[in-house]
Amino acid sequence: MHIVQVANFVTPTSGGQRVALNTLAKEYIAQGHSCTLVIPGAQYEVANDGIRNCVEVPGVPVPFSGGYRAIVTRQKLEKVLSELKPDVVELSDKTTLSWVPQWCRFNGVPCVLFSHERASDVVADRFATWLPVSRIFDRWAQNIQDNVNAVVCASKYAAQEYRYMSERVRIIHLGVDHQTFTSSVAIKKQESSPVVLYAGRLSIEKRPYVAIAAIRELQIKGQRIKLLIAGDGAMRNKLEATADGLDVTFLGRISDRKELAEIMASVDVVIAPSPYETFGLTILESLACGTPVVVSNNGAGQELIENGCGEAVESSGTEVAEALLRIMSEDRDAVRRRCITRASGYSWNLAASEMLQLFESLILRDEVKAA
Repeated sequence: MHIVQVANFVTPTSGGQRVALNTLAKEYIAQGHSCTLVIPGAQYEVANDGIRNCVEVPGVPVPFSGGYRAIVTRQKLEKVLSELKPDVVELSDKTTLSWVPQWCRFNGVPCVLFSHERASDVVADRFATWLPVSRIFDRWAQNIQDNVNAVVCASKYAAQEYRYMSERVRIIHLGVDHQTFTSSVAIKKQESSPVVLYAGRLSIEKRPYVAIAAIRELQIKGQRIKLLIAGDGAMRNKLEATADGLDVTFLGRISDRKELAEIMASVDVVIAPSPYETFGLTILESLACGTPVVVSNNGAGQELIENGCGEAVESSGTEVAEALLRIMSEDRDAVRRRCITRASGYSWNLAASEMLQLFESLILRDEVKAA
């Protein structure tokens, strides 16, 4: 089976979506299938990224996005898809590529949308209320609803967006690399005081400023807690100014997954305050390292920290600060065991196997219809 992954807003330094695309592709190939990635680039280019062939189709830069591009014209992508002859298309975009399911239907190719974020959250958080973007998103959503064969969501929270077409929705959880993200990689902590970590993009929707506000709240209360911030983005300069006078260290973006795992396993708590997580790879990776997580009480993060693996609270400095104190008052070894047990049920092999079963069922259904 030839699986063609099509996505917008992907760069070599992308976060969770890139990890999901790459890791699923590795699993598809390991399980005997072929895979090609199609993403936007500055110009048309075909290369191998060490996993599978990668086709870059000319895309336009997205303003204020930190380097992302989007494919906005159909002709060149249609030509690429025709030449690739996919058995199934895995689409990871529901904006300017929302026409792809229609192309697939016309050409007899099953199309599965992997919904990485909720459109309503994107509109609410990134656009002024007076801008007419809702109508554009509604039109894109209608294209998908009318033509896509199935929608994959990584959480119940993400699936809520598609409750009107629930018969075509599958919840398939993402996985974690248990060889890399494990409690055994913890490095010896030098600080005598507790250390907490924020790991993620420094952008408004991720709410990194909440972590800094929590540390300030704790300092006011006389609690000495160090904050590590692993990540980069448009808000970094503003965040550094906000953190002035606090015990906060900006580590920048950590591309080495093993290094990130070592940090996650070594800190006392991880803070993931975004209210818009549709899964939360960082959350799951932290749990696999034995580290509890404070998450937002909105979004999918709370689905991962069940069974005493953290707390879900309002994304505010006060609420996060209080949650940190409660978690750090618990028995550390007991919490670590609960976190590792919770993460043990998630794997990329399982995620890919469930995706492949879905693909094969759609291909078989089309063959039966054609017979």
